[in-house]
Amino acid sequence: MNIGKTNKIGKVSFSLQAVADLAGITVSSVYGVVGLVDKKNFANPLSEFLQKEDFADGVSVKSVKGGYDVSLYIVLSKGVKIAEVCYEVQKQVSYVLEKNFGIPFKVVDVYVQALK
Repeated sequence: MNIGKTNKIGKVSFSLQAVADLAGITVSSVYGVVGLVDKKNFANPLSEFLQKEDFADGVSVKSVKGGYDVSLYIVLSKGVKIAEVCYEVQKQVSYVLEKNFGIPFKVVDVYVQALK
């Protein structure tokens, strides 16, 4: 599935992989975030952190009325204020995605899988 945007010049399509990659890179740069984990591996979230080429496994993008929802599955470092780090992740991911893709991202959900 691709995300499309049409303007007066033509149509631009973005793959969900591109959105997930940019979201993953942005999340990785936030202080307090150790890494992204696979959203399907709830049993053992610390088994393996995702590498850049696998960020789509830790990011979910869904189309909703009027925009898109993004879900992020992360591991935080111990000793950080979880609410503040999650808020910063939401703020930065929303800003970077909207700035780069020019389309609205309505919701950025953050799921903390573990503390390390």
